[in-house]
Amino acid sequence: MKEEFVRAIDLAKELNLYLKIVTATNTFESYNSFFNIYEQYEEACRRIAVLTPYKELEEIYDEESGSEIIKNSIIDGNVWLKEFSLLIDPNTIDIKEIKLTKDEANKIKEALLTIK
Repeated sequence: MKEEFVRAIDLAKELNLYLKIVTATNTFESYNSFFNIYEQYEEACRRIAVLTPYKELEEIYDEESGSEIIKNSIIDGNVWLKEFSLLIDPNTIDIKEIKLTKDEANKIKEALLTIK
C-alpha cells in the first residue's frame, strides 16, 4: 500500500497557520570557580520546522535539546514538525519539501481542534 503525503505548507494554509523554520534555544549553566558563582546563558541549539499561529515567530525554547524532537507534538501552541542541524543555513531549507503522511496531518488537525 502506497502512503499518501501532504506538504506541510498546504496543511499550514488549510489550518490558517504559518510554516516557519525557527531557532531553538536552551538555557545552559556554567560554574566560575574563581568567583564561586553559577552563570546561566541562552544559546541556540538547533533549527526546527514548526506550524505556528505567530507570524513573527523566530525563536522557541527547547527544554530537551539533547534528545530528538517528538515529531508533530504541540508545544506552546506550535506544532514541531522536523529538526535541522544548527549548521544548516535556514535559507537553504526548502519548506515546500517538508511533508507529512496524510495520517499525521489528520492527527495534527484533530489535536489543534481540541485545543481551540
